[in-house]
Amino acid sequence: MHKEHDKERDKEHNKEREDLWVERDRTLPREEGYHPTGDREDPEELFKAGLYLLKRDKLKEALAAFKKALFLRDKDPRYMSYAGLALALTGRTKEAVLLCERAVQKEFFRQELFLNLGRVYLVSGNRRKAHTAFRKGMALDRENRLLRGELEKMGIRKPPVFRFLDRNHPVNKWSGKMLHRLRLR
Repeated sequence: MHKEHDKERDKEHNKEREDLWVERDRTLPREEGYHPTGDREDPEELFKAGLYLLKRDKLKEALAAFKKALFLRDKDPRYMSYAGLALALTGRTKEAVLLCERAVQKEFFRQELFLNLGRVYLVSGNRRKAHTAFRKGMALDRENRLLRGELEKMGIRKPPVFRFLDRNHPVNKWSGKMLHRLRLR
C-alpha cells in the first residue's frame, strides 16, 4: 500500500517538476523536437526553433521547423520568408524566390522580409534584384544594420564605361575589366 502511494506521489512530483521546467524554459527552442505544448504544436514555437537552428547552420532541421509552422499557419509572411531563406540555403532557389516574393507582397512594410528576399536573390545569383530588395528594406528603416551590412558586402558598382551601352554588353564588360587591371578605374 505504501509503495503504491509512494509511486503516485513520485509521479505527481515529477509532473510538477516537468511543468515548472516547461514554464521556466518555454521560450527556448528545442532541437530534439520536444515541445512544451504536448501533442498540439504551436507555430510560433516551431518558428522560434527554426530561427535557432538556422543560426546554427542546421539547415535541414530549420527548414523542417519552418515548413511545419507554415503548414499550421500558412498565411503568415514571416514563416514564408524564413522557409524561403532556408530553402535557398539548401539549394532550392526557385521555390525560395517564390516564397519570399509572396511574403513581401503580403507584408511590404516589414524590413526583415526584404532582407530575406535579398539574401535569397544573392544565393540564386541575381545581384541586381538583391540590391533592389535591400534598398526597398532600407527605405522602410534607414538605420537597419543588417540591411546596411548586406549592401556594404555587395559593394558599390561603378557606372559602365560606355553609358550608352547596356552594362552587360561585351564591350562594356571587356573595357571595364581592362581598365580595372590597368588600375585606371
